[in-house]
Amino acid sequence: MMKPTLLLVEAPGPHRELLSLAFQSQGWQVLLAAGLESLVRVLRESPQVHLVMAPAGLLTSGASAGASGQDALGSVREALAASGAALWVEALPAEQESVRRLELPVAGFLATSLSLGSRLDAVRQALPPELLEAAGVPSLRVLVAEDDPVFRKLLQLALAPFRFEVLLAADGLEALELARRRPPGIIVADVLMPRLDGYRLCLALRQDPKLARVPVILTHATAPDELDLRMASNVGANGFVRRAQGDDELLALLLRESHAEGPLPAPLPGELSTEAHLYSMVRQLERRVGLLEQAERHARESEERYRLVVSGSYDGVWDWDVRRQTMYWSPRLLEMLGLQPEDFPGTSDAFLARVHPEDRGEVASALSQHLEQGTPYDVSFRLRHAGGGYRSCVSRGRALRDAQGRPVRMAGIIGDVTEQLRMYRETREAVRVRDEFLAVAAHELRTPLAALRLRVQGTAAALKLQHQVEPERLERALVAADRQVQRLADLVEGLLDVSQLQSHAPRLNLAEVDLTQVVRDMMTRSEEAASRAGCRLVLRESPPVVGRWDSLRLGQVVMHLLANAVKFGPGKPVELEVQGDADTALLVVRDHGIGIAPDRVDGLFRRFERAVPTRHYGGLGLGLYRLHRIVEAHGGQVSVTSTPGEGATFSVRLPCAGPPTLRA
Repeated sequence: MMKPTLLLVEAPGPHRELLSLAFQSQGWQVLLAAGLESLVRVLRESPQVHLVMAPAGLLTSGASAGASGQDALGSVREALAASGAALWVEALPAEQESVRRLELPVAGFLATSLSLGSRLDAVRQALPPELLEAAGVPSLRVLVAEDDPVFRKLLQLALAPFRFEVLLAADGLEALELARRRPPGIIVADVLMPRLDGYRLCLALRQDPKLARVPVILTHATAPDELDLRMASNVGANGFVRRAQGDDELLALLLRESHAEGPLPAPLPGELSTEAHLYSMVRQLERRVGLLEQAERHARESEERYRLVVSGSYDGVWDWDVRRQTMYWSPRLLEMLGLQPEDFPGTSDAFLARVHPEDRGEVASALSQHLEQGTPYDVSFRLRHAGGGYRSCVSRGRALRDAQGRPVRMAGIIGDVTEQLRMYRETREAVRVRDEFLAVAAHELRTPLAALRLRVQGTAAALKLQHQVEPERLERALVAADRQVQRLADLVEGLLDVSQLQSHAPRLNLAEVDLTQVVRDMMTRSEEAASRAGCRLVLRESPPVVGRWDSLRLGQVVMHLLANAVKFGPGKPVELEVQGDADTALLVVRDHGIGIAPDRVDGLFRRFERAVPTRHYGGLGLGLYRLHRIVEAHGGQVSVTSTPGEGATFSVRLPCAGPPTLRA
């Protein structure tokens, strides 16, 4: 079976060479192309290509090249379709949408920041398993001689995606013994190791006839100088690189030298010995460690001062070099705006560009006045977030001046007050809603009180002026007074109920209840009020629907819906319907009144929310909130659909088994 064949579309350079070496090390065939035309040519000449890798910039630049670019992309589509090769594109997240618009058959995207090993794993997963089996397992054996267990493990992890056989040794002597037992294809050795250092290990290998030609790469924690490179050449090493976590330089050298033979060492000059050179390296390391410790101590002290400066309510620090026009933003400030360090160019112009256009003039003026006149710099403005929105900020700063009084540097702090402003606005809105509610509640309570007072005063005057009052007249007065007292009681009960519902769910007394019968009972109680409003209550033919519910609370739900329908649809019928199956009951109440505006539907079940202005319709704005809380406590849902001018339909769904949390 044919081995995997990959086509790399990229301009010649170290990156393409490294990728090619990595893929070839797995037994895969690698073809190269430098542009769209060569891509098409290779696909037509080599129809067995399985996977094509191309950078996004190459494809999008072709699309922007006018008619010729579109023709080239069309040829790419045809060649890919004819060969059946899968196209994978290296692209930043921001570039992926542009690539999709090209209408190419993209099989997937690769992040441009992937390490060499991660890229190898990604390609391996994109290839069919049968092709990978045909390629087999790489036969290269790598011996790693390293006394630092951390770097030894890191190098082992870096080599893992290559599927090489990796041998590990903790020092040079162990590495030499292991190499004689199991000759490796290449050796990576640290120059500073106990018992046998990397230089002497390399010399010992070159003096062994069986291992003399094994490539050896020497590594060290610091970058090699001229003397290090000269020593490496004298002992017959193939290369000398600085070891660094996540660096592909060592892997690149390993791949290049894995197929080369190690040189035989030249005689060492008499004045240069490995012991003297290693002693010099150790002394150099000791000096560097001392300097690093001193620098680390100063850094800790500076960091502590920095933490003290930025602690509190301020989120970020900025530092502006006025002469060089460069600006530093602290990591916290960048994080606040969703930016990476490379996203901020580090200039005052870049800062002003992120300020909201409406605030930019004020900020620039405040900066200028502070630098020229010493006016305090204390401003508030909005900064653009990476996500597209704006963060509300406050900033203070102060300039440092030279002996002539000219500003040379300015530093300050920026605080994110977006959340505080949001809470302030919400608090103001809550206070406004509370005040409006209190005014409405006072009006709603005053109305039945005034009517009750008139009835009582009228009856008292009649009894005072007349020795006898007709029983019918007295009965009418008492009935009217009782109606106002009942209205007052309902209002007070509603207020108390809402106060309790705000802190916890309503308490339910569950029993077997027929929802249809509850609806009929509430219709009977509402008949008089509906008649006064000119509404006819109509219950469609509904069978009994029995469930485990709270009868009193369900009655409140039906009463709220009926009161709402009668209030907003006077003179028109109100239709009710009850449906049910084994699991769910459905109550539908439909009116033909004024309806509800679309922008008011979402918040309709919140406290104090009204669908219409208070001056036109009374009410506390609590009925639908109570209804929603009661239905929610039963484990049900309430919804509304409405068309302005045509009425509203409320639907209540209830589980017949009762609230889930209270089921036996």
